[in-house]
Amino acid sequence: MGEIRIKSEETCVYHITSRVIHRRRLLSDVEREVWVAALERAAAFSGVEVVTYCCLGNHVHILARIDPQARLCGDGELVRRFRALYGSEKAVWCGLDADGLAHALAYDPPEAAERLRERLRARMGDVSEFMRTLRQRYTRWYNRTHETVGTLWAERFGSVLVEDTPWLVGLVAAYIDLNAVRAGLAELPEDYRWCGYAAALAGDTERRAALAACFPGEGDEHGALACYRLLMLGKGAAAKRDGRGGRVDPAALLAAHRAGGELAPHELLRLRLRFLSRGVALGSHKWMRDGAGASALGRLRRPAGAAPLELLDDADLCVARGKYRGGGAGDPAQ
Repeated sequence: MGEIRIKSEETCVYHITSRVIHRRRLLSDVEREVWVAALERAAAFSGVEVVTYCCLGNHVHILARIDPQARLCGDGELVRRFRALYGSEKAVWCGLDADGLAHALAYDPPEAAERLRERLRARMGDVSEFMRTLRQRYTRWYNRTHETVGTLWAERFGSVLVEDTPWLVGLVAAYIDLNAVRAGLAELPEDYRWCGYAAALAGDTERRAALAACFPGEGDEHGALACYRLLMLGKGAAAKRDGRGGRVDPAALLAAHRAGGELAPHELLRLRLRFLSRGVALGSHKWMRDGAGASALGRLRRPAGAAPLELLDDADLCVARGKYRGGGAGDPAQ
């Protein structure tokens, strides 16, 4: 028995987790550094927006927004994404580097060029293909570097479909960025190099923008990141200055966030762990009943004997849980 995994045909946010085999702590500083770089390359190739991430010694977390329409791109974009993933090397599966791909798409017979396009596009805009690309390419690097063989990852990755609203995306992001603090690896999230929040503070413009988008009422990234810090660490934890010389008032930030009519996210961080890391979907009652969550859950096929899906209420959040029997084998390595 294992957790059901669901995917939506719409743009959706996923909280993705993956564990190292036997839960061994195989990811030291160098391995984590390489994993972050591999994540960035896989996301660029797949057309995935990474909101935040955390890489620990024996498992990783990713919060990603995935749009199935990302696969609908022209030849120039295909070559750009191919180069982002493979650099100057040749891909084993096709024997081409980026320049060779550009030439093949332009000058190969139409049927052969179209097969190349479709094979590349099939790996984009999909959570399973994104994780397959990331995990397989990272495993190859790890085995080559450490002279080992076999899989590095313990099982299929886990994923929770998250309602794409700023307050809830920010809540799950905060849970992810606080992993190192909860594990005792750092006193503050910015002290842990291999998480999205630390990267944002260090100048990662994509991570800054993605986290700031969780607080659309703050006006600029400085105020939004201060509010995010408040969400993670509580009253008084915002940066002492807002980046423009003015002092940040945590109470004012919290009041501004509450003015949107939603339950304050820092209160929701006290929810039971299963709401943020277990189940198959996380969102409001309305989203589960009428929105994208309902359409995704409605496509589940539950075998006879499987546990029914549950809605566990707490504040305005629900988590859908269920089990399934069996599972499919992954595609050959790309």
